[in-house]
Amino acid sequence: MGMGRVRRAKIVATLGPSSNTVEMIEKLIKAGINVARVNMSHGTHEAHAQLISNIRQASKNLGREIAILIDLQGPKIRTDKLPNGLQLEKGQTWVIGPSSKQEDYPEYKDCYIPTIYEKLVDDCHDGARILFDDGKLIAKATTRDRDVYKIEVIVGGELKSNKGINLPDCEVSAPAFTEKDEADLMFALKHNIDYIALSFVRKKEDIQTVKALLHKLKVRVPIVSKIEKPQALDNIEEILDITDVIMVARGDMGVEVGNHLVPSIQKELIQKCNDRMIPVITATQMLESMTDAPTPTRAEASDVANAIWDGTDAVMLSGESASGMYPVETVTMMSNIIYEAEKTPKERPLLRNIDLSSVNSSVMVAASMIAEKVEAKRILAVTEGGNSCRKVSMFRPQTPVAGVTHNLRTARRICLYWGVYPYLVEEEVQDTGSYVKYIVNHAKEKMGLFNGDKIVVTLGDGKIFSKGYSNSVKVEIIKQAKHHEESGEEPFDIAEDKKKRILLDHNICSTCQNCVSICPHEIWQADKKTKLTKLNKDNIKHCTLDYECIRVCPTGAIEIIEKS
Repeated sequence: MGMGRVRRAKIVATLGPSSNTVEMIEKLIKAGINVARVNMSHGTHEAHAQLISNIRQASKNLGREIAILIDLQGPKIRTDKLPNGLQLEKGQTWVIGPSSKQEDYPEYKDCYIPTIYEKLVDDCHDGARILFDDGKLIAKATTRDRDVYKIEVIVGGELKSNKGINLPDCEVSAPAFTEKDEADLMFALKHNIDYIALSFVRKKEDIQTVKALLHKLKVRVPIVSKIEKPQALDNIEEILDITDVIMVARGDMGVEVGNHLVPSIQKELIQKCNDRMIPVITATQMLESMTDAPTPTRAEASDVANAIWDGTDAVMLSGESASGMYPVETVTMMSNIIYEAEKTPKERPLLRNIDLSSVNSSVMVAASMIAEKVEAKRILAVTEGGNSCRKVSMFRPQTPVAGVTHNLRTARRICLYWGVYPYLVEEEVQDTGSYVKYIVNHAKEKMGLFNGDKIVVTLGDGKIFSKGYSNSVKVEIIKQAKHHEESGEEPFDIAEDKKKRILLDHNICSTCQNCVSICPHEIWQADKKTKLTKLNKDNIKHCTLDYECIRVCPTGAIEIIEKS
């Protein structure tokens, strides 16, 4: 995290056949991915284990942490394997039923659509819509015949194996957390992943089930709830009460509620998450055409930018990075679109409208305000569990934030937070005073900070700050950095005339500008661009040798030598 341009919103990219080698993942990390998504709907545990190991290896090779998000399949209803595609034509009558019952209905053998979901017929009712393959084919349930349902085709086409089936008008009884999901979750936990995404969340119980399981296993992994069902929108408040992160999963949502409603739902969900300080990811088809084209459409570029202006914390790539032809170009493109969009940031809420009831939140907001007012180069948020970093990110500070932690899991988790980048330090906090010094020195080297640069250090949460230092905000000024020798500048500003010689030692000047404000002769000036103090050599003839500038200098950086 040098001093180059800093992108605030984060990029989640799905990895797959196009992007599963160490070499390729390194390229993607350099191009800008912050979170790698592993989709459990495809592939074997063996392949996933290899992928996770490759992600960690690439991360280690580059010395840059990224988070791993495991996306559980959920109760995805699909057609079963078919020897050949079925040709559904408008107006035809077909029947749909579980594969296990197909043999019992020889009379329907030429028009039977088998599904792996046993309870489809029980969940369905007369007049309900049944959508196939992301809504490309549409049918309507007409009458039930024992274990199968007769359906009338409204929009036809070819129906292939393993295609998704959506029942937007029915209450699907399948649990959001299936047996396959549980097996996948156990696998994922063994591999120390950082986030878990639950598909087709409908109510808070869906999340509670998984939280209870994690609690029993004594692991704390944040849960991302994917909002893609109409029922989830009805229960959104209770879902927000319990989830850690929200994903606006626009693919299935578009199929279930209709694409024309998705943009306004996206806006509303993001706003709710921003208000509640819950990170939110916008997903599905963001740069879809880049799956097989080197550039996106203008509509897609605009879609990504609008998600940023809506206030999303992260945007996600699916097939584009997992199985597309241009994974690196796609990530680079997304990064560039975000960077440009962020030049005109979303309006922040007024301070008086922000909920600052928690001490931690108010300290983080204070840190952001101070950093902006003193034009600090960085906020260093020292954190144990990452909580304070999430809060500072939700205030959308203009100053880039480094989440300083010695905990690797926390560093990875921070990768999803808007505007916060993890900054891993070896040392654990013992004595807080010397720890701040240690961090500031560490950061000075790593972040290329110069003399006179200001940084704001906040000590947020965690057991380490129970010694009375908790919730503090401190402005540190970088001193004694080596940049003068490197930039060819002298470490001293020297000016003299017949009566005196005036010296300013840049190595210890703290750029507090006390000298500037006390001298009536404009001998001291603050450089407009760098804010560094400098001597105005033309004006030293006016100096009355009252030594007031020396009196107010807190670091002893000024010397005036009279000539006899």
